[in-house]
Amino acid sequence: MKHQMAKKMVFFSVIGTLVAMAFMAVSILFPNPLLLVLAMSIGQGIAVLALALYLLAVALDLQSSSGAYIGPEEEPAPEPGPASRPPPPPAA
Repeated sequence: MKHQMAKKMVFFSVIGTLVAMAFMAVSILFPNPLLLVLAMSIGQGIAVLALALYLLAVALDLQSSSGAYIGPEEEPAPEPGPASRPPPPPAA
């Protein structure tokens, strides 16, 4: 990634996702109605924010590279020479 802000956004997205997963895990390990409500509201809100940050980082990265895809360099295919041509059919 070329854009420094995109790197920070991805980092905060990862942190937010881990926090949201912790909310979900606590609500599963200790099934309490209050914890379930917190996990489904606060945890989901943090997860949506983390997804939005990640998508914004991808958009910034694509914008900085102008959306150009530079694939791996490939060698050009060899041109068919006289040795690669099939022999002529026999004359009858």
